[in-house]
Amino acid sequence: MKLYYFPSPNPQKIRFALNELGLECETVPVDLTKREQRKPEFLALNPCGRVPVLVDGDTVLWESHAILAYLGEKTGRLWPVSAAGRADALKWLFFLTGSISPSATEVAFNRIAVRLTGGTPDEAAIARGEKGLVDPMRILDAHLAKHKWVMGDDFSLVDCDFGPVLNVLERAQFDLRPFPNVRNYLEAIRARPAWRDTPKLPGL
Repeated sequence: MKLYYFPSPNPQKIRFALNELGLECETVPVDLTKREQRKPEFLALNPCGRVPVLVDGDTVLWESHAILAYLGEKTGRLWPVSAAGRADALKWLFFLTGSISPSATEVAFNRIAVRLTGGTPDEAAIARGEKGLVDPMRILDAHLAKHKWVMGDDFSLVDCDFGPVLNVLERAQFDLRPFPNVRNYLEAIRARPAWRDTPKLPGL
């Protein structure tokens, strides 16, 4: 397998998962700051021009959630075995995509990514993002008050999805103090060796 990678949250989800699963996978760096994702050879793999991309033999996958589901189905590990369980896992992946990630991107991009590009932070976008995060973070916090991990008592690939997003949000100075269960969950993620071995940008 090959993973086309830049140390931003979506590719980190996959590297984190691969580490947890103990799977051998070559990492192919793609430097977004140099726009290497727009090179023709990369666009041939992912016409959207985004990382991550996972290549496993003849299988070429982009979109981090599709890759996580593939790894779960391929290995039969850290992924529910029942149809209802898999649907529940997908529910939480979709919740992250639809309810958390858009606002998280506004906050993290304008507080972190602009440093890499030399751009100017959009303070209105930051304020909009922080406001948009309140309700979904309350939902997640209430859920984690009753569960150690997102799917219950056992760590799963769903946690590989949430961890990098929450990590970058906290590094972008989003205040997690009103969400103590989310904060404790993030610290549990950070304590895992597989996360510590996941490449990150300096300071993140």
